[in-house]
Amino acid sequence: MTARRRWLAASLALAVGVGCAGTPAPDPPIRPAVAGDIRAATAFGDRPAADGRDPALPPRIAFLAGLLPLRSIGADAFRVAQPSYDGRGVLIAILDSGTDPALPGLRTTSTGERKVLDVRDFSGEGRVVLRAIEPQSDGTVTIDGRVIGGFGRVAALATGPYYGGVFREITLGAPPAADLNGNGAITDEYALVVGKASDGWVVVVDAGADGSFQDDRAQRDYAVSYETFSFRDRAGIDGPMHVAVNLVERDGRPVLDLVMDNSSHGSHVAGIAAGHDLFGVDGFDGVAPGAQLLALKIANNTRGGISVSGSMLRALEHAVAFAQRRRLPLVVNLSYGVGNEIEGTAVIDSVVDAFALAYPEVLIVISAGNDGPGLSTVGFPGSAAHALTACAVFPGVYAEAPQPGKPPAPDVLGWWSARGGEVAKPEVCAPGVAYSNVPPWRTGEEISGGTSMAAPQIAGAAALLQSGMVQRGHAVGAIDLKRALVNTARPLAGTTVLDEGTGVADVPAAFQWLVGTHQTAIYEVLAPSAGDGGAKASAAYRRAGLRSPADTIQTFQIAAVGRQPAARLLLVPDAPWVRAPRMIEPGGSPVTVDVTYDAGALVEPGLYVGTVWALPATDTLAGASFGLRNVVVVPYPLDEPLRLSGMLTPGAIARYFLTVPEGTNGLLVQLDLAEPSNEATLYLFEPTGQPYRGGSSVTAGGLNGPAAEILVTAEDVVPGVYEAVVVAAPTRAVTYRLGAAMAAARIITVSDDLAVTLENTAAESLAVRVEAAIVGQRRALQVEGAGDLASLVETDVPSWASKLVVEVKVARDKWRELTDFGVTVFDAAGRKLSDGPLNYAVGRQQVELPPAVRGTRLTVELLPAFALVSPPMRWSASVALSFLAEEPRALAADSVSGSSALTLPPVGTGTVRFAWPETELDSLSGFTPLLEIHVVPERGAPIKSSLVRRQSGVRPVP
Repeated sequence: MTARRRWLAASLALAVGVGCAGTPAPDPPIRPAVAGDIRAATAFGDRPAADGRDPALPPRIAFLAGLLPLRSIGADAFRVAQPSYDGRGVLIAILDSGTDPALPGLRTTSTGERKVLDVRDFSGEGRVVLRAIEPQSDGTVTIDGRVIGGFGRVAALATGPYYGGVFREITLGAPPAADLNGNGAITDEYALVVGKASDGWVVVVDAGADGSFQDDRAQRDYAVSYETFSFRDRAGIDGPMHVAVNLVERDGRPVLDLVMDNSSHGSHVAGIAAGHDLFGVDGFDGVAPGAQLLALKIANNTRGGISVSGSMLRALEHAVAFAQRRRLPLVVNLSYGVGNEIEGTAVIDSVVDAFALAYPEVLIVISAGNDGPGLSTVGFPGSAAHALTACAVFPGVYAEAPQPGKPPAPDVLGWWSARGGEVAKPEVCAPGVAYSNVPPWRTGEEISGGTSMAAPQIAGAAALLQSGMVQRGHAVGAIDLKRALVNTARPLAGTTVLDEGTGVADVPAAFQWLVGTHQTAIYEVLAPSAGDGGAKASAAYRRAGLRSPADTIQTFQIAAVGRQPAARLLLVPDAPWVRAPRMIEPGGSPVTVDVTYDAGALVEPGLYVGTVWALPATDTLAGASFGLRNVVVVPYPLDEPLRLSGMLTPGAIARYFLTVPEGTNGLLVQLDLAEPSNEATLYLFEPTGQPYRGGSSVTAGGLNGPAAEILVTAEDVVPGVYEAVVVAAPTRAVTYRLGAAMAAARIITVSDDLAVTLENTAAESLAVRVEAAIVGQRRALQVEGAGDLASLVETDVPSWASKLVVEVKVARDKWRELTDFGVTVFDAAGRKLSDGPLNYAVGRQQVELPPAVRGTRLTVELLPAFALVSPPMRWSASVALSFLAEEPRALAADSVSGSSALTLPPVGTGTVRFAWPETELDSLSGFTPLLEIHVVPERGAPIKSSLVRRQSGVRPVP
């Protein structure tokens, strides 16, 4: 059982315990879900899934248990006090994977109005290629080589000219999402015809794939009909996917998209933000049940839920145009993003900021990302300055079932929630786990966690606030909503602004801030970065301490970019090591502020955070207009192995920063628990902030045993300051020991005749044992492309291969232009085997190869998504394909070495030689044997290195 499944099972046991009064519940494991965006999807409770599953627990029990937590942000109390301030009169745009408007909970608002006003697909995933067709006199028509009957039905519904096309399930990837009719296969194909009715273009789909249109009806664009349809199996039973139609005219011809939520992420998000009577349960509501929705699909879910080029901007433009036509205030929710490489430079951040300044009445809420708990892990576009960026708390209801006479379990900061560092984000938190609705094919997985679930809580909260202000006759701007939520948030104990911004949103308090008629301008804050070519981000961040004793002055540039700035701003530091001028006068020109650090206070290893808050001199009760955020990390040197101990309260974290110099061949970080029945998780983050690419987390305790470790391999070592984080389970305190050590030796060379030369970097001799094995074969290549067209890498699959490892690397300065980069593996029949879109400029995915695939061909598709589509951007990527054998082939030391053990002299070298085997793995064209070398020392970290070497004249294995 995976960590996510164990956590989900524990959460459900807790929820059922609530409903059954007093059933004891187990402690949940430390990790709530999978890495990346935590898309442990959700469910639809009114009917079984296609595979017969029931909901994980009945929706009514989930409602009674409070598994869509509204209490944490005070939304429930606010709506009780002001029932009509429930989001009515406000429009929320959900930019996501798609949203199913046919689900109970997404059909009507609290006032009985239509919930979803428009469904649009900006991803192109459901685009159907249409070609002109001619019906025959016998009532048939040929579409893509197949003869379809019942055209008389089409002719009765629409006139020509007619256009035909075919929609294929296999293009949607893997089941269950691709099994549109629920018959257990993903090979069904559906012919369709587009023609014109009196009210515009219509499409008639052979939804039963029975070769006839006789029993099918005309479908119109969703904005015209507000309808969906379902594909059917041969028994005429509707499948588990609801489909909306986008059918518009361009240059006199129809353009057709079939729109569906084949991820479930967007429907789940929509239910949190604004669901009403979810699952058909009276009173089971999202945050703003009176709000209406725009369902704007920006993602290609087949490729792992990636956005596509320009989709975010096109969806934003559509949302604001729609809201302006309807004269509705607009809130945008964007629970999407990828990791930052060079903070402050992402093109999509600039796009979002420009949009926010152009439409200051529109609040854009974006999830911070799920790469926490390491510092500087907020993704883009969550790092956009003028968006409101949401972090996540783990709701207490999921940690411990309520018991009579015992206070409810507190919310704790979500360990997965991305943290700030180089950007002054996140800003405000909300519950990041919820039970919400999704399409029927996802039944059984209603509970989902991530900052994707926190963002719609904040978007819903903004809709509540705007709804109340509109009904009072005074709609407010985005900056008002943002400052109201940020300045009234409730901080969590034991956290910093890097973790939680200002704390957990408090809707009643935020509303009081708004009715207090506080005035605020829109400011932009920039701080020069310590590296990356002088890039500027919104916070001052020193990852390796002060650069010199004189490095005690940090300059910030402040500019008012919207509304009238305050005449004077008071500057108030919140840490004793930070000093700033008492006051500034922003005026109409940018202002420079020098913040001074007390170097003597920044000596001991650890994290130092200090913010200088800027308060309007004439309205200090309004709270800060902005903050000048300063972060200094003082790392531990690893000249000697590090041994530390500590104790954490439930849900708490401890950070350790480790200096790894250039030339290091390995880093070992270990966690040991004093009490094995407790649980804690060790996380490791690279110097750039991204999670360690070789596997960033391990859990110790419970079924995992009392110890866990992470080894950074030789090829993966990045010089700089690593961050190790220990996180306690949310229900128990934990006592632990942390160890860290660098490799005391390093591999200098490995020759083609397998002579491995090592160097001892220590001042005393070092005994080592060296092991080597052939583990497979690898091919490296460079792939280039232009624009958002996919590039394909095809390869044969050797019969001996059990796994394929795909590693892709994009230049860091090119990453800033992207919003996603899909890496998808397909078999020879076009079926998706795996998707692993990049979350940073370097990504790695391992694909299990079933026996049926071995000996055939695979295709690796690279699909970039750019923030802007014009002009088309050129791109390149380094790709390495590694086929791994079922069993490594160990190599023996040759007769010259005699042994694989040796003692290295102080700061000296030594060599071990291995013998090539008499036979080798059957090789592929362009591939080279892949060796794995292990160096096991008597002290320090071991070395694990993978490299390719070629030998000729060796007989292949038959």
